[in-house]
Amino acid sequence: MAESTFDRVVTILKDQEGLDDVELTRDTNLASVGLDSMATVEAVMACEDEFGIEIDPEANPKTVGEFVNLVDGLLAK
Repeated sequence: MAESTFDRVVTILKDQEGLDDVELTRDTNLASVGLDSMATVEAVMACEDEFGIEIDPEANPKTVGEFVNLVDGLLAK
């Protein structure tokens, strides 16, 4: 079974900051788990590579759910 976009994004986010022990849900605030703006930019770049998409540099997802929705929206195009 293929991994969902959510699972793939969570894996990328966890890899960015070593968040292996943190449970990430759609409502998880990125800043609250230690993903500052630089780490978020790095996660955006990793998602661009993983999914073959180009994310608007002005996009600034605040939660895991916003991040997943952003990726899903670009994949649907």
